[in-house]
Amino acid sequence: MRRIRYAFCFVIALGLAVIAVGQTAPAQGNDFFMYIGTYTGFKYVHHSKPYGLGESHSKGIYVSRFHAATGELGEPELATETINPSFLTISPNHKFLYAVSEDPTSVGPPLDHSSYVSAFAIDPATGKLRLLNTVPASGTSTCFISMDKTGKYVMMANFGSGSVTVARVKEDGSLGKLTAFIQDVGHSVNPSIQTEAHTHSIVVSPDNRYAIVSDLGIDKVLVFRFDAQTGKLSPPDPPFATVYPGGGPRHFTFDQAGKFGYQLSEMNGIVDVFAFDSSRGTLTGIQRAQTIPHDFFGENHSAEIEIHPNGKFLYESNRRTVSEFVRGPETIGVFAIDPANGTLSLVEQTPTGGVMPRNFKIDPTGAYLLAANEVSNNIVEFKIDNSTGRLTKTGKEITVDTPVCLQFVPVQP
Repeated sequence: MRRIRYAFCFVIALGLAVIAVGQTAPAQGNDFFMYIGTYTGFKYVHHSKPYGLGESHSKGIYVSRFHAATGELGEPELATETINPSFLTISPNHKFLYAVSEDPTSVGPPLDHSSYVSAFAIDPATGKLRLLNTVPASGTSTCFISMDKTGKYVMMANFGSGSVTVARVKEDGSLGKLTAFIQDVGHSVNPSIQTEAHTHSIVVSPDNRYAIVSDLGIDKVLVFRFDAQTGKLSPPDPPFATVYPGGGPRHFTFDQAGKFGYQLSEMNGIVDVFAFDSSRGTLTGIQRAQTIPHDFFGENHSAEIEIHPNGKFLYESNRRTVSEFVRGPETIGVFAIDPANGTLSLVEQTPTGGVMPRNFKIDPTGAYLLAANEVSNNIVEFKIDNSTGRLTKTGKEITVDTPVCLQFVPVQP
């Protein structure tokens, strides 16, 4: 009888413990790993040059646990130690992370740092990263990496050498041989930076048939046909669209349907809106939307652009330029998207709560926007109003030295 009583008490205690855990532990379905790419040697890089705003104490790629139901952000931890993992991309199956890195010790002109790309396996339990392999990026001062929709290829923009490269991904997630190399040629009107090509990003269209290359140096948005079987790139006819001279195309994004494309120019703060013809691979300009007020007298270099998962709003970031003494806008611009013709109308400009918002990311549920402020070393969280697109600070932020890229991966239940 005594043994039965003890057993009964043990069962009760175990049941209460399970209930307590269930009440305090968040549901994993809303949990994400947020990966943070950084610069590890210096605090600020602009067009691949350090400008002496202090030394970064970052050691590589960091990871923070994010709970989308409440907006809770965990303390960032080092996911892997690596040099200057400035831009990151995630495989469609969420098993692998790829990062580009510039070698700050390489000898040569400021825009021609030797660059590499690394493949990492993601630990689904801890979020830590395990290096699979590292290969040359086949270009210099590589500043951007993305993947095609199949997850079989990584695509890189090499700012220094003005080229784009595509590499095959092996079955185990490691990087294989190059499948494409395109060298841009040309120049534009700004003598300080546009004397030659400087590719800044490469992204595929929603149907995975085209790759869009934004070239800051030549003021062109180039369109390439992409063969998902071979990984090859080839130009259609016509092969490009243009932006306002001196604008400096930086990052490009499509709407979910692939009917419209949005090109953010870094140097003049303009979003060019294009109608996209997927049958011919052509971009036709329909609007130029200004991202900063006409009466703003500081200096601005626009940086990141992203469309909300509901397709109704576009977000872009504005930041100061090279000088720590020159005032910059330091804002996230919010624009409403006309569903019929894709045009933009300004909703608001919201201060990011830091200095130099080089990057930001909307979480996969569309509830929050996280702004990465490169110089002030903080990542600030905003709640998104899904009906208006407006941003409100939640009061939550985390500290990471020199955050320059954010990516989310769902935690597996």
